[in-house]
Amino acid sequence: MNSCKSGGKGKNTVTADVSAWFEWARKQRIVLAMSGGVVYTPEGEAIELQEMMRRFPVPE
Repeated sequence: MNSCKSGGKGKNTVTADVSAWFEWARKQRIVLAMSGGVVYTPEGEAIELQEMMRRFPVPE
């Protein structure tokens, strides 16, 4: 609740954002799996989730 008062995002909002991005990226075949802040590409690369979200933003 304090995070809402201070203007920060709640944990559920961040989790929902990550889930939405992952579902989009998986459908686009950009990633295959995600575990502990790391996503796995079809080529077998393990890349930090934050980096992949920066490289491949969801189109609006």
